[in-house]
Amino acid sequence: MKHNKRANPQRFKSELTLLASAISLSFLAACGGGGSSQSATSTSTTTPSSIGGTVAVGDALAGANVTLIDSTGKSVTTSSDAGGNYSISLTGFTAPFVLVATDPGGVNAPLYSVTATVPTGSSAPIVANVTPLTTAVAAQLTSDGNPLELTKAATLAADVSTTSVNNAISTLNTILTPILSANGVSPSAFNPISQPFTPDQTGADAVIDSVAVTTGASGGLQISSTSAPGTAVALNTSTSASTQLAVPPVAANYLAATLQALSQCLSGTTSACSTAIDTNYLENGYSSTNGGFQAYHADLSASGSTITGAKTLVYWPAGQSPLPNVTRASALVRIFYTNKAGQHNFALTVVQANGSGGWDIVGNQQAYNVTISSFVAARQYLDASDASSNRYETGLGITVPTSSASAVNPSNLGSVNVAGAGLPSGGVWLEPRSGTGNTSLALTTRIVTSAPTAAVTTSSNTSLYRWAWQALPSDTSTFAFAPNSSDEGYMAATPLTAQTLPAPYASYTVTFYDTTGAQIGSPLNVVNSTPPLLPSAAQGVAWQTLGSDVTSNFLRPSGSLAAAQATAAIDWSGVVNGQNVSPLVTGIQIQAGTDTSASTPAEVDGWWTGVPTAQNGQYSATVTAGLAQNGVQTCTSACSFPALTTGVSRLVQLNWGAEGVSYYNIWKYND
Repeated sequence: MKHNKRANPQRFKSELTLLASAISLSFLAACGGGGSSQSATSTSTTTPSSIGGTVAVGDALAGANVTLIDSTGKSVTTSSDAGGNYSISLTGFTAPFVLVATDPGGVNAPLYSVTATVPTGSSAPIVANVTPLTTAVAAQLTSDGNPLELTKAATLAADVSTTSVNNAISTLNTILTPILSANGVSPSAFNPISQPFTPDQTGADAVIDSVAVTTGASGGLQISSTSAPGTAVALNTSTSASTQLAVPPVAANYLAATLQALSQCLSGTTSACSTAIDTNYLENGYSSTNGGFQAYHADLSASGSTITGAKTLVYWPAGQSPLPNVTRASALVRIFYTNKAGQHNFALTVVQANGSGGWDIVGNQQAYNVTISSFVAARQYLDASDASSNRYETGLGITVPTSSASAVNPSNLGSVNVAGAGLPSGGVWLEPRSGTGNTSLALTTRIVTSAPTAAVTTSSNTSLYRWAWQALPSDTSTFAFAPNSSDEGYMAATPLTAQTLPAPYASYTVTFYDTTGAQIGSPLNVVNSTPPLLPSAAQGVAWQTLGSDVTSNFLRPSGSLAAAQATAAIDWSGVVNGQNVSPLVTGIQIQAGTDTSASTPAEVDGWWTGVPTAQNGQYSATVTAGLAQNGVQTCTSACSFPALTTGVSRLVQLNWGAEGVSYYNIWKYND
């Protein structure tokens, strides 16, 4: 096992390369049972020289970047191996410790774990697993439920002790008592941090599969059962053990046979396909007539991809699914896999009981390609006149690809209406964009009450409906919604609150119209597969910092790059609280053009997706004007981002995902 022992090492030598590690049997045996490694004592001066454990999220998280931070702020980073195991030398580090595991693929939210002391009397490595359960323990050590606070050395030293950790574990075990007992785990002895386990959907791993640790309405983390996502327990220093979570109605490995059959199907055993995939499979416009599951989930189905497990998000009893044609017991699930390039990812789909004691994949039953998910954004304005509008925003991201990007959507698509919880009474409307460099519809800049009867476009260039906002920390923002403004079509008149926030996994009615205003097909039922969020959720995010050269040179009229640019080099820092713990950016968008209030707005956008160049927590990538999200150059001839002159704006957006939620870090200058 290789260890990086520098105080603040380069976090990613290669973003997609897994560093091999192995945890010996003696390591596992030494810390077995339910005892806490934090409270071990001895008169001997022998102490462990390393710490390690398993990183898992429903399956083993291979290639996770695991950072250990000590009470002095010193840190070191390594990677988990194919089994989710990691090991770090403790030489030169001072307890207590916090561990942060981030997923380079952006599939999973950051995971946390803590260790209060280094025990004496044994040289056996300390066990410190990093899972949703250990994240729930860490959240209970903070007043606001955001474990990111523990990456501050002073907070870590003050709040992580043997007593506080053990109390948090005891509270969590009480909340989980029914689920622990159902999976053969003793609630009185279980220690999610120090008890070794195997990610095999039994025992402690089955408990992980039975719960969800997500961001709650207050902004801190919460824990809920997959069978009752509406009953959640907030996780912070005030957490009460008065609520116990319900046991899911099926075993954690209920999809084992389905996944086995799916693997065989994708490997060429045609007979296995009918076992894994329902004859009525339909998902975002894909069915047996146009390639089915394999066509829609092309990356999962490609040669070289390996299915590694599944995570159930929510169970629906028979007759309670919000989806049409799904009448049996069903569930919304993520199928985890590793593709040929070694990247960890997931396919979101719906499974249902097949009536013969098994389960198969039925899909979301949508005739067209629409995705609805939650988003969190940080928006900062660099021009003085708009500085009062700096804010955090949350709401729904509504993605409707155009026919050029999605063959399953109608070629004569003129507009789309989306109605449901958290949206205006008449819903919101999306139309084709007027800007160059995009492949999906955008929300209107105006209030629309019925489908337009002629071909129209919108200059809003956003698919994000903002239902709540608040000022950035230590900011004097006074932003407020202005009726009859350019924000009207895509912002709530009144911000949502914890009382008016939609329930988890709300279903939305989506209706397609052609360019004459005639309805296309039947309305769709589209489920938001991510937690509904308020802006307080942004407080637990490790936001990146855009490079000062970008803000000075590209986002200022007086900058050296204010003239028209065919490409733009964007750099940023991932260092937060002195540690490189920000999520890995997987996409960048630049919007540049005349203000949306102009009579003839002209905008050129550019997208970059992939793995950025990285060194010591500093990242960079180059964005090309006119390059769309799907990698297609949309300009008919060479084009550039317009010069930043009077009446023109420029926007740089860093984006990534975690647990299906989209995150956007935005800087904008309006000249």
